[in-house]
Amino acid sequence: MTATHPAPAACSVPAVRPAPAACSVPAVLPAPGASSAPVVLPAQDPLPPGAPSLPVQGTVLSLRDALALPSLAGARLVAGERGAGRAIRVVNIMEVPDIVRWMRGGEFLLTTAYPVRDDAEALTRLVPVLARRGLTGLGVKVGPYLPALPPALLDVCEEVNFPLVELPGDAMFNDILSEVLGTVLNRQALALERSRAIHERFTAVALGGGSYQELMNVLLELTGLAAAVRDEQGLVLASAGAPATERPPAAVRPVRHGAGPGGTVGLWAEPGHTPDPYQLVALEHATTIAATLAAQERALAVRAQRYRALLLTELVSHTPRDRAETLRRAAAMGWNLGVPRAAVLVETDDTREPGTPGGAELGTEERLLPLVRHAAGEGAIVWGGGSGLTLLVEPGASLDARCHALHAALTAARPGRRVVVAAGTVRADFTEFAESYAEAAETLSLGREVHGDDFVAGYEGLGVYRLLGRLPAEELRRLTHEALAPLLAYDEAHDGSLVDTLSAYLLHDRNKVATAARLHVHYNTLRYRLRQIDRLTGGLDRHPLSRLQTELAVHARRLLAARARG
Repeated sequence: MTATHPAPAACSVPAVRPAPAACSVPAVLPAPGASSAPVVLPAQDPLPPGAPSLPVQGTVLSLRDALALPSLAGARLVAGERGAGRAIRVVNIMEVPDIVRWMRGGEFLLTTAYPVRDDAEALTRLVPVLARRGLTGLGVKVGPYLPALPPALLDVCEEVNFPLVELPGDAMFNDILSEVLGTVLNRQALALERSRAIHERFTAVALGGGSYQELMNVLLELTGLAAAVRDEQGLVLASAGAPATERPPAAVRPVRHGAGPGGTVGLWAEPGHTPDPYQLVALEHATTIAATLAAQERALAVRAQRYRALLLTELVSHTPRDRAETLRRAAAMGWNLGVPRAAVLVETDDTREPGTPGGAELGTEERLLPLVRHAAGEGAIVWGGGSGLTLLVEPGASLDARCHALHAALTAARPGRRVVVAAGTVRADFTEFAESYAEAAETLSLGREVHGDDFVAGYEGLGVYRLLGRLPAEELRRLTHEALAPLLAYDEAHDGSLVDTLSAYLLHDRNKVATAARLHVHYNTLRYRLRQIDRLTGGLDRHPLSRLQTELAVHARRLLAARARG
């Protein structure tokens, strides 16, 4: 190609239509008749295991970089220097005046100005349109069709920051096409190869069961920058290269897995230093592997939680069928079943819904366990459910003191929280833990009936309820009916609440003021109800045995109500 005739169509490489076979310009082979061979970047091996860091060379070819190639020797950037960092995607030759419709962005457009030789201002009008299209720059060969670049052209290129390159008259478009495209493709191939090598290094960490620490060691090795992985609270899980975590990282990526955000991975550089593209690629891969490790850890935790909950459910649901097998499984979990323990149930008013030991939820346990760990004792076995915590605790000096310590730990963490703690009796043999659990469940249910939604109670403190609890439900209903039949009949006929009033009156040791407050009624209303009760029963104090039977009947009715709620 010379300056005395237009760029032949056979040499063009349009951006939107396939070049004819005769026009293809291989990225790594010399173009026929070219005055110089294209520059092919030297092949680089994948990162060896001991490689200290990644190269700094960019993955794209900017216009400024291209001007250093041999085929563009003598070319000058005469305007739009601020845009010279734009990346070149492809090189094209201007064959027709309406070239814009063929442009897609990223092109370095070459021209001899032959297509617009009859319009001196055509190129000046074209530049803003090319800039809006996202072209990288315009290279104009000075020669017979355009002896010199018009000042107006230079001005508009400066105005829109569009690079304008003046090409010498002996510049060969064929050489420029081949060399620039070859460099672009070779850089892309190198980037892919380096990315593959990085991916393989990090994949090896994941497949080898590596830890966060190993992952950070590899990230430091590949980037030469200090690295750290943090959890969602910002706590450092692992680091390498002594990162200055008191200041923000130079680059950071979020770790995401199925359960949601899982922390971050960051790179720390010297102030003012920005990580290069390869270092960012390594960071992206490390973040992906960190997300994989986080998902694996959570899956293992959930699996262990389910296995643990299954064994605990067996312990508190029934007498183990195989004593030796139960001891073996417990030992694998690190539990000592050879010491006396009592079952303790803990519920708070901010748990979601009732649950069972088998329906353990990691969230409940994670939220409440740190609060009660110390109060529960070093050897406590704890698991969580939707309704709170279930514990098998060693009684220590006093089971009652341990239960109050659990209550205090939870209320101290959030003042105003309503907490119930119910304990069964201490059992020396693990085959009797199920009985202690049943006692704790009964204490919890009955405690809500007697004390409300904030209390500490033990089965041994149930008093008369322990005796009544040994009676079958039918016997309890018979006792209730015989002693309270007149009051039950009145309440049913008049939609009254005499039985509830009597229950509260006896619960508060016949203190009328306290009973009225408990029932939220006026003092005179309570006095009227008590007169009604005396009239229907013949008087609570008419006979000691009758009085005892009435009180037992009230307690029996309360126990039946607690059992009905489960």
